[in-house]
Amino acid sequence: MDLAEFIQSMPLLDHHCHYLISADVKDREERLAQVSTEADNNYPIEDTKNRLAWWSFKEEAKNFYKKDDQNFLQPFTRQEYIEYNHSIFKRYNYQMLLIDTGFVPANPITSITETQEITGVTVRTIYRIETHAETWMQKEADFETWWKALENDVASAKENGFVGFKSIAAYRFGLRLKKVTIENAREAFTNWKESGSTRLTDAVLICFILWNLAPILVEQKMPLQFHVGYGDADTDMFEGNPLLMRPFLNEWSVKGLIVVLLHCYPYHREAGYLASVFPNLYFDTSLINPLGTASVESVLDEALELAPYSRYLFASDASTYPEMYGVAARRFKEALSQHFAKLRNIPVEQKEQWIRMICYQTSTNLYLKARNDRKNEK
Repeated sequence: MDLAEFIQSMPLLDHHCHYLISADVKDREERLAQVSTEADNNYPIEDTKNRLAWWSFKEEAKNFYKKDDQNFLQPFTRQEYIEYNHSIFKRYNYQMLLIDTGFVPANPITSITETQEITGVTVRTIYRIETHAETWMQKEADFETWWKALENDVASAKENGFVGFKSIAAYRFGLRLKKVTIENAREAFTNWKESGSTRLTDAVLICFILWNLAPILVEQKMPLQFHVGYGDADTDMFEGNPLLMRPFLNEWSVKGLIVVLLHCYPYHREAGYLASVFPNLYFDTSLINPLGTASVESVLDEALELAPYSRYLFASDASTYPEMYGVAARRFKEALSQHFAKLRNIPVEQKEQWIRMICYQTSTNLYLKARNDRKNEK
């Protein structure tokens, strides 16, 4: 088996992805086009359909559609949808999906059991911190009871089936994370409560949450994911540079907090640098795989200029439709093949070890090993 065939056979643990949607959605073509971009829905769809990502999604749909006609973008029956999904996820050897439960598209399949049935893949869940903080704010009257409820919820996350955490601080204000006082946090909570808005955007309160939940995550040996860089139109990408996280990393990385930087483009080089100097820091280039299909090879090469192969992970950041999962896996494996083909002075056995790490082994150790260790302790 040559190296390209070896990579094609590799199991994939997708450590960051989102819910699929139901089979019977009527506007399948339009919705598939919408998830081929990070633009808002008011962005002209005709321009979206002039992006390579859309054409990649269409090609993926056509390749896996079983019927002998041209209606490959039509809705499915439930059984057709199961067979269609199974063919895609099996083709790319997906073994496990770690779903961020904080983002829920319209008409979602949120049942883990149903998602496993639809895809034929094992599913685990990621706890989005800001979303749960918002939920508890609506339930609790004051800062102290809210904070205690959130702390307890985080401490119980592993028992409730979660395998990791995620923060979208980059979406809400940026990544300039700093230590804040409890007095300032209490004031920020009161202002939030009185604002009438359930959306958590206050930088002081988000910093307080992340800084003070970090010890709980360290104790549980559970990873904390951060959105970085490329994302929806409402994110300030300038403030999504992971170099801005240095005070937080200086405080917690050395104390054992496992930090995973998601997406990272156009800061993939910065993320690779951080992974090369900070302990317990990992990263991916997930969103470029399905949405920046012309650049997957160059981004992967640049991301790994400094970073150890043991700190780089596969993820799709796919959501809504299986075609996004398919394109992400196909383009990532193609880029991985090209990258390792260029490493002429590295023994084949070492290349294969690194490829296993990237595709599934490192993520298995990060997200699942601590969970299994805790079970064994009991």
